[in-house]
Parts: sequence; structure tokens; C-alpha cells
Amino acid sequence: MDGKMKFYLLAELSGWNCQAYLKDERKKVQESESLSILKDNVRKAKGHLSGKAREVVRSYENLRIDPKTIYQAFLIENSIDYLALHSFPEYYINPLAIDPDYEGEITSIGDLVFECAGEEKPLNDIILDENIGDREKKEAVSRQLDYYLLDMEQIVSRSIARVKKEAFRPKSDMVSAITRFLEVLFFVLANFFLFVIYIVPFEAFHSFLGQPDPKYLMTYVLYVYPVVIYVFDIVFVLFQSYRARLRESFDYARRFLAKNADTIYETIRETRDDLYDYICGAINNRMALLGDIKDFSRLKDAYIDLRSVLLFDNLKKKRTYLLSKGLLLMMTTIAVIAFAFSFIVYLLGAIFGVAL
Repeated sequence: MDGKMKFYLLAELSGWNCQAYLKDERKKVQESESLSILKDNVRKAKGHLSGKAREVVRSYENLRIDPKTIYQAFLIENSIDYLALHSFPEYYINPLAIDPDYEGEITSIGDLVFECAGEEKPLNDIILDENIGDREKKEAVSRQLDYYLLDMEQIVSRSIARVKKEAFRPKSDMVSAITRFLEVLFFVLANFFLFVIYIVPFEAFHSFLGQPDPKYLMTYVLYVYPVVIYVFDIVFVLFQSYRARLRESFDYARRFLAKNADTIYETIRETRDDLYDYICGAINNRMALLGDIKDFSRLKDAYIDLRSVLLFDNLKKKRTYLLSKGLLLMMTTIAVIAFAFSFIVYLLGAIFGVAL
């Protein structure tokens, strides 16, 4: 807030009506560099599961840039400045919970911001600072790692809750099971009928194989139905394979967490201690940390992929999944119509022994 607006703020607090100047202040906030930085950083933060990353996103989504007074504009502007400053990855990345496939500007745990001696600064600066005692440094590191551990434990807890939510949805599971059964049943029937119309002897019907006649419906059964089912088969198989691949990690994690949650908690506690020893070694030797940002991640380890559990619903909202599902729905509808039409024509022809 510039000097002029500070004057209007003081004037407003003194009882003056400053509504005439509010429009300019609202526009300035909406076009501010801090808000632009915040928007860009929030987009990046959405790719992380840490508590602070989620808090950054939630705080931005709760922003209401519609001040009714100069004082409100002042509060909003300061909130945006604070959020913009703390929305950079060095503030919210948790080395225990970072995506093992992460590729970003933060390359080392030493780049992360820790609080020590009443200041927030990168861990490498703390490690190399000769004015801070080793004991104070290690206490600061321990406090921060305790937060990282708690944050990671909450991610595991959310994963377990997500798994339990899936486990106790019998009606939804029943509907899904019935739907999948009907999909497979139709796939089998449609292809079996395709086999029947070509293999089972039916002279009146097969006469159109060599001499198609568009005036007869059987011609369309012989030439259109196979094409429709062929395309349907390809789309059906590809989508089912794609869906199975998406669910594979989630289904395994669901089974594992149901029985072995304690193993996960124990592993991340051990990793926290390993990370503490690693940083203490750097403090003792006055060595900056380099290239290690993903070395202690437990988001996706030898046990399960926690990310696949928490982001499973998001995968089903991706454009690729939605387009694939929409294509399958369209082809299924066309195939059902073609099957019903062809079956009726074939059945009536077989009953009356005539070409239709």
C-alpha cells in the first residue's frame, strides 16, 4: 500500500468517507504483482500433497478480493503479500512426502526454509552459519522434521480414510459390479452373435454375402454389424486395460493399508530419524546439502504408492479418462442398437425362413 492509500486508510479510520478511492485500490490489488505470483505458485502447489501446499491452495481459494472499505483493502493486500511470499516450494515441500517423480527448481533439502534463531532461512544457510551453535541448529532441525513427520503421518491417515471410505460403500460397489458385469455380458453376447450369423447355416441370409442388396435389411446385418462390433471391441478392450492400469496401484494400496498400516507409520518414523542423522552430519562437517530433495521420500516406496490412493479420484477426472469413457459409452450405445436391430432381423428371418 503506497503512501497515498495509507493516508486514506488513516482518514477512514478517523471517520472520513473514502469510498471514492476504493475502486482504484480494488483494481490495484487485482492487478498486483503479488497476486500474479500467488496464482502461478498455487498452480504448482496443487501438484503436492503436503499440508502446507494444501494450505496455500486453500487460502488462495478462500480469498475474496472485493473490499468494501479501505481498511478491508489493506487487509486483503497484506494477506496476498504474505501468501505470495510463503507460496514458493521451499516453504511447503516436505522431503518425506515429495513426489519421487518431482522435477522442479528445488533440488536439495538444503533449499527448504527452516526456522532457527528466530529467523526463517534456507537450511544450507543455517548449516553454514558460524554465528549459530550446532546444538541450536540441531534443535531447529529436529522441530522441523517433527513437523514433516506429523504431516506425512496425516497423509497416511488420509490414505487409510480414503481406503475405508471405498471399503464401506456397498451400494456403490454393488452398482459398479453390476455395471461391469453387464458390460462384459454384452461384449460376450455381441461377439457370440457375430460368430453365429456367419457360422450357422442360413441360406436365405448368407445369399447376401456375395450379392449384397441395399433393399434387404439382412445386407446391413452382414456388412454393418461386423464393422460396428469390431470397432466396439477395440474401444472396449483398450478402455478396460486403461482403467485396470489406473486402478492397479490403488487396489494394491487398499489391500495393503487394510492390514499393514502400522508398517507404514514405522517406516516413515525411521526415515525421519535417518534424515535427522543425515542433516546433523552436514552440520558437524559444515557441508551444504546438494541434490537430495527426493532421497527421503516415502510417498511412493517399496510398500505402496500413497499418491495413487489420494489422487485416484483426480485420475478419473482427467481429460484422457473422460474422453475414453465417453468414447466407450458412445460405441456401446451404437453397438447395442446394432445388436438389437441385427438380432431381430436375423431371428425373424430364421423363424419365417425368408430374406428380409
